[in-house]
Amino acid sequence: MSDTLAQLIDKVQALLGDDGTIFTDATVTAAIRQTLDEWNIRAPIHAATTITGVNDQYEYELSDEDSASVVILDVLRRGPNNNEQDISITFDDYNEDERIFFRLRAPVTTSDTLIVRYTIYHTISGLDSAVESTLPTRLDQAIVNGAAFFSIMIRATSRVETINLSKDQSDNYREIAGAYATAFGNRLMQEIKRKRAPVGEPDQRAWNDQYHGWDP
Repeated sequence: MSDTLAQLIDKVQALLGDDGTIFTDATVTAAIRQTLDEWNIRAPIHAATTITGVNDQYEYELSDEDSASVVILDVLRRGPNNNEQDISITFDDYNEDERIFFRLRAPVTTSDTLIVRYTIYHTISGLDSAVESTLPTRLDQAIVNGAAFFSIMIRATSRVETINLSKDQSDNYREIAGAYATAFGNRLMQEIKRKRAPVGEPDQRAWNDQYHGWDP
Protein backbone atom coordinates (compact mmCIF):
# COMPACT_ATOMS: atom_id res chain seq x y z
CA MET A 1 0.00 0.00 0.00
CA SER A 2 1.33 3.45 -0.91
CA ASP A 3 1.88 6.10 1.75
CA THR A 4 -0.88 8.11 3.39
CA LEU A 5 -0.73 11.88 3.77
CA ALA A 6 0.63 11.61 7.32
CA GLN A 7 3.39 9.23 6.21
CA LEU A 8 4.36 11.46 3.30
CA ILE A 9 4.52 14.52 5.57
CA ASP A 10 6.92 12.71 7.89
CA LYS A 11 9.12 11.63 4.96
CA VAL A 12 9.24 15.11 3.44
CA GLN A 13 10.15 16.71 6.76
CA ALA A 14 12.85 14.08 7.33
CA LEU A 15 14.25 14.69 3.84
CA LEU A 16 14.43 18.41 4.59
CA GLY A 17 16.04 17.82 7.99
CA ASP A 18 13.16 19.44 9.82
CA ASP A 19 10.99 18.43 12.77
CA GLY A 20 7.98 20.39 11.57
CA THR A 21 9.19 23.74 12.92
CA ILE A 22 10.15 25.34 9.60
CA PHE A 23 8.31 23.06 7.22
CA THR A 24 5.07 22.69 9.12
CA ASP A 25 2.45 20.04 8.48
CA ALA A 26 0.29 22.68 6.79
CA THR A 27 3.12 23.76 4.48
CA VAL A 28 4.03 20.20 3.51
CA THR A 29 0.36 19.32 2.97
CA ALA A 30 0.04 22.23 0.54
CA ALA A 31 3.22 21.05 -1.18
CA ILE A 32 1.94 17.47 -1.49
CA ARG A 33 -1.33 18.77 -2.93
CA GLN A 34 0.56 20.75 -5.57
CA THR A 35 2.79 17.77 -6.34
CA LEU A 36 -0.19 15.47 -6.84
CA ASP A 37 -1.86 18.05 -9.07
CA GLU A 38 1.24 18.24 -11.28
CA TRP A 39 1.37 14.44 -11.43
CA ASN A 40 -2.31 14.08 -12.32
CA ILE A 41 -2.07 16.58 -15.14
CA ARG A 42 0.70 14.61 -16.84
CA ALA A 43 0.36 11.01 -15.66
CA PRO A 44 -3.20 10.23 -14.53
CA ILE A 45 -4.71 6.76 -14.13
CA HIS A 46 -5.88 5.03 -17.30
CA ALA A 47 -9.23 3.35 -16.71
CA ALA A 48 -11.94 1.63 -18.75
CA THR A 49 -15.58 0.68 -18.44
CA THR A 50 -18.15 -1.04 -20.63
CA ILE A 51 -21.53 0.35 -21.65
CA THR A 52 -24.26 -1.63 -23.38
CA GLY A 53 -25.37 0.03 -26.58
CA VAL A 54 -28.91 1.34 -27.03
CA ASN A 55 -30.75 1.20 -30.35
CA ASP A 56 -30.73 4.57 -32.17
CA GLN A 57 -29.05 6.32 -29.24
CA TYR A 58 -26.20 8.65 -30.02
CA GLU A 59 -25.37 10.20 -26.65
CA TYR A 60 -24.02 8.44 -23.56
CA GLU A 61 -22.89 9.78 -20.19
CA LEU A 62 -19.58 8.51 -18.85
CA SER A 63 -20.04 10.29 -15.51
CA ASP A 64 -22.92 7.91 -14.74
CA GLU A 65 -20.48 5.01 -15.02
CA ASP A 66 -17.61 6.68 -13.15
CA SER A 67 -18.08 10.06 -11.49
CA ALA A 68 -14.29 10.43 -11.15
CA SER A 69 -13.70 10.31 -14.92
CA VAL A 70 -11.76 13.24 -16.35
CA VAL A 71 -10.89 12.79 -20.06
CA ILE A 72 -12.15 10.23 -22.60
CA LEU A 73 -9.29 8.60 -24.51
CA ASP A 74 -11.19 6.29 -26.82
CA VAL A 75 -14.51 4.56 -27.48
CA LEU A 76 -14.46 1.10 -29.05
CA ARG A 77 -17.00 -1.47 -30.16
CA ARG A 78 -16.22 -4.87 -28.67
CA GLY A 79 -15.48 -7.54 -31.26
CA PRO A 80 -18.10 -10.25 -31.88
CA ASN A 81 -17.99 -13.08 -29.32
CA ASN A 82 -15.05 -11.32 -27.64
CA ASN A 83 -12.70 -13.12 -30.03
CA GLU A 84 -12.15 -10.41 -32.62
CA GLN A 85 -10.32 -7.11 -32.44
CA ASP A 86 -12.13 -4.28 -30.69
CA ILE A 87 -12.69 -1.43 -33.15
CA SER A 88 -12.32 2.26 -32.32
CA ILE A 89 -15.42 4.15 -33.41
CA THR A 90 -15.85 7.83 -34.16
CA PHE A 91 -17.23 9.95 -31.34
CA ASP A 92 -17.26 13.49 -29.98
CA ASP A 93 -16.87 14.10 -26.26
CA TYR A 94 -18.21 17.11 -24.41
CA ASN A 95 -18.82 18.44 -20.91
CA GLU A 96 -22.14 19.64 -19.54
CA ASP A 97 -22.91 20.61 -15.93
CA GLU A 98 -19.48 19.23 -15.00
CA ARG A 99 -20.47 15.81 -16.37
CA ILE A 100 -18.72 14.01 -19.22
CA PHE A 101 -20.65 12.80 -22.25
CA PHE A 102 -19.77 11.37 -25.64
CA ARG A 103 -21.82 11.37 -28.84
CA LEU A 104 -21.39 8.68 -31.47
CA ARG A 105 -21.33 9.68 -35.12
CA ALA A 106 -23.35 6.54 -35.91
CA PRO A 107 -25.59 4.66 -33.44
CA VAL A 108 -25.02 1.10 -32.32
CA THR A 109 -27.50 -1.56 -31.19
CA THR A 110 -28.31 -3.35 -27.95
CA SER A 111 -26.18 -6.26 -29.12
CA ASP A 112 -23.11 -4.02 -29.10
CA THR A 113 -20.87 -3.38 -26.11
CA LEU A 114 -18.98 -0.11 -25.99
CA ILE A 115 -15.59 0.01 -24.28
CA VAL A 116 -14.81 3.50 -23.03
CA ARG A 117 -11.20 4.28 -22.11
CA TYR A 118 -10.60 7.38 -20.02
CA THR A 119 -8.49 8.94 -17.28
CA ILE A 120 -9.08 9.58 -13.59
CA TYR A 121 -6.91 11.35 -11.04
CA HIS A 122 -4.74 9.71 -8.40
CA THR A 123 -5.61 10.31 -4.75
CA ILE A 124 -3.66 10.21 -1.49
CA SER A 125 -5.36 8.85 1.62
CA GLY A 126 -6.02 11.71 4.04
CA LEU A 127 -5.60 14.48 1.47
CA ASP A 128 -8.76 16.42 0.72
CA SER A 129 -11.01 13.73 2.23
CA ALA A 130 -9.61 10.94 0.04
CA VAL A 131 -9.75 7.50 1.67
CA GLU A 132 -7.39 5.67 -0.70
CA SER A 133 -3.84 6.16 -1.95
CA THR A 134 -3.86 5.05 -5.59
CA LEU A 135 -0.27 5.75 -6.58
CA PRO A 136 1.92 2.62 -6.67
CA THR A 137 4.33 2.26 -3.76
CA ARG A 138 7.26 2.60 -6.17
CA LEU A 139 6.23 6.23 -6.76
CA ASP A 140 6.13 7.31 -3.11
CA GLN A 141 9.65 8.72 -3.30
CA ALA A 142 8.75 10.70 -6.41
CA ILE A 143 5.93 12.37 -4.50
CA VAL A 144 8.30 13.03 -1.57
CA ASN A 145 10.83 14.66 -3.91
CA GLY A 146 8.16 16.79 -5.54
CA ALA A 147 6.72 17.82 -2.19
CA ALA A 148 10.21 18.73 -0.93
CA PHE A 149 10.62 21.01 -3.95
CA PHE A 150 7.26 22.71 -3.46
CA SER A 151 7.83 22.98 0.31
CA ILE A 152 11.03 24.90 -0.33
CA MET A 153 9.27 27.12 -2.87
CA ILE A 154 6.51 27.89 -0.36
CA ARG A 155 9.13 28.66 2.29
CA ALA A 156 11.09 30.87 -0.12
CA THR A 157 7.92 32.71 -1.12
CA SER A 158 7.10 33.46 2.51
CA ARG A 159 10.60 34.86 3.03
CA VAL A 160 11.00 36.88 -0.15
CA GLU A 161 10.06 40.20 1.48
CA THR A 162 12.11 39.64 4.61
CA ILE A 163 14.39 42.66 5.01
CA ASN A 164 17.39 40.66 6.19
CA LEU A 165 17.14 37.87 3.62
CA SER A 166 20.58 37.68 2.01
CA LYS A 167 21.36 36.70 -1.55
CA ASP A 168 23.15 33.60 -0.21
CA GLN A 169 19.93 32.41 1.41
CA SER A 170 18.00 32.89 -1.82
CA ASP A 171 20.70 31.04 -3.76
CA ASN A 172 20.63 28.18 -1.26
CA TYR A 173 16.85 27.85 -1.60
CA ARG A 174 17.17 27.85 -5.39
CA GLU A 175 19.95 25.25 -5.47
CA ILE A 176 18.31 22.83 -3.05
CA ALA A 177 14.89 23.20 -4.66
CA GLY A 178 16.42 22.55 -8.08
CA ALA A 179 17.84 19.21 -6.97
CA TYR A 180 14.47 17.97 -5.77
CA ALA A 181 12.71 19.37 -8.84
CA THR A 182 15.07 17.40 -11.08
CA ALA A 183 14.53 14.18 -9.15
CA PHE A 184 10.75 14.64 -9.30
CA GLY A 185 10.78 15.56 -12.99
CA ASN A 186 12.92 12.58 -13.97
CA ARG A 187 10.60 10.13 -12.26
CA LEU A 188 7.54 11.81 -13.72
CA MET A 189 8.93 11.64 -17.26
CA GLN A 190 9.75 7.96 -16.77
CA GLU A 191 6.18 7.30 -15.70
CA ILE A 192 4.76 9.23 -18.64
CA LYS A 193 6.83 7.11 -21.06
CA ARG A 194 5.84 3.89 -19.29
CA LYS A 195 2.12 4.64 -19.23
CA ARG A 196 0.50 4.11 -22.60
CA ALA A 197 -3.21 3.68 -23.15
CA PRO A 198 -4.31 0.37 -24.71
CA VAL A 199 -5.60 0.57 -28.27
CA GLY A 200 -7.86 -1.45 -30.50
CA GLU A 201 -7.71 -1.79 -34.29
CA PRO A 202 -5.30 0.84 -35.68
CA ASP A 203 -7.35 4.01 -36.13
CA GLN A 204 -8.18 4.70 -39.79
CA ARG A 205 -10.11 7.89 -39.11
CA ALA A 206 -7.13 10.20 -39.68
CA TRP A 207 -7.16 9.49 -43.42
CA ASN A 208 -10.54 7.87 -44.07
CA ASP A 209 -12.80 10.59 -42.67
CA GLN A 210 -15.68 12.44 -44.32
CA TYR A 211 -13.21 14.43 -46.44
CA HIS A 212 -11.28 11.42 -47.81
CA GLY A 213 -11.18 11.56 -51.58
CA TRP A 214 -12.60 15.08 -51.66
CA ASP A 215 -11.28 17.03 -54.62
CA PRO A 216 -11.60 20.84 -54.23
